[in-house]
Amino acid sequence: MASTGNNAPDTTSPEDVAPKAVEPADPARAQHYQRIKLTMSIVGMGLNFVIPLVFLLAGGSEAIRNLAEGWTSSSAIVVVLYLLVAGAGLQAIEFPFEVYSGFIVEKQFGLSKLTLTSWLWDWLKGTAIQTVLIVIIVSGIYLLLRWQADLWWLLAAVGATLLIVVLAALVPVLLLPLFYKFEPIPEGELKDRLFALADRIGTRVKGVYVWHLGDKSSKANAAVTGWGRTRRIIISDTLIDSNTPDEIEVVMAHELGHHVRNDVWKMMLVQVILIFISFFVIDLALETWTDSLGLRGISDIAGLPLVIIVGVGVSLIALPVANWLSRKAESAADRYALNLTGMREQFISAMNKLGDQNMSQKQPSAVVEFIFHSHPSIHRRIANARAWSPQPEK
Repeated sequence: MASTGNNAPDTTSPEDVAPKAVEPADPARAQHYQRIKLTMSIVGMGLNFVIPLVFLLAGGSEAIRNLAEGWTSSSAIVVVLYLLVAGAGLQAIEFPFEVYSGFIVEKQFGLSKLTLTSWLWDWLKGTAIQTVLIVIIVSGIYLLLRWQADLWWLLAAVGATLLIVVLAALVPVLLLPLFYKFEPIPEGELKDRLFALADRIGTRVKGVYVWHLGDKSSKANAAVTGWGRTRRIIISDTLIDSNTPDEIEVVMAHELGHHVRNDVWKMMLVQVILIFISFFVIDLALETWTDSLGLRGISDIAGLPLVIIVGVGVSLIALPVANWLSRKAESAADRYALNLTGMREQFISAMNKLGDQNMSQKQPSAVVEFIFHSHPSIHRRIANARAWSPQPEK
């Protein structure tokens, strides 16, 4: 967790301090970094598919179910015990990969400021939250499988949709503050400029918050999070420190573009569609393969690895489409920012700084970008900005 320290608060406005110089990232080093991160991402996807498959076919899933049933006769508690035992085993396998990708690599490339102890603390918090959510979700699914065998997938999809909507509202106010410090952007010229920008388009911004990412990393970022009363724009202190007020304004205009275009809701709709498809395909898979796998029925918790395999498979198939839609939304927000501010050169310089701070590969292969990138490459965003000509937003 970011430390607040015991020093008196710094009341210096961002515009009173000259931006810190951003050292250009070595292209070869950035490519090497991104290649490692991509490899580890693919390894993680593979583990989430292969481990459940081996576990299911080798009889490990049935063994844990039988072990849990030896402790209790309650079906609901059997599910919870199964999840805790199986989850601990899966985590033990994946933990070394998480340490390497999340801590060692980030340290190796000078991007992380965390000690191993602080990284482990964040990892424990994240794992605890993830475990609670998984237990709630899977317990709910298997409750429906026992009570509504015919309609469980539809009811589960509706429940998962409601959970996503609720979590989207809670993330900025409950979850992110567990890992980072946030505070409203300080009074001063920069705040006035950003809120004046929002007034120009007639939108009410719930808040612009400084995200103290710099306590943990040298990376930079900005985002729209939450919805309704929790919706806010967050801009990392590392981005504010390294950019001029004009560059920050055009980044803010990009985030306002997401706000005006309702991109949070649009991408949430994509998630919801994927959820319904996933649960429908999982239902088909359970009906088709339960008997051949020696399971007691579709509500047998020992069949959970099959649920995971099918869910991961659907997600992997949908990944390029979801990322393509995300890139379209990002490109549209870029155009919105340029039309709103006219700051082409400031946008280009901000993108270059962002790429250098995050050690991005500014021009990845077209295949990698198409499949794995939720944002257009820095090279593509800059090229689009250079080709941009003012036109009214639709």
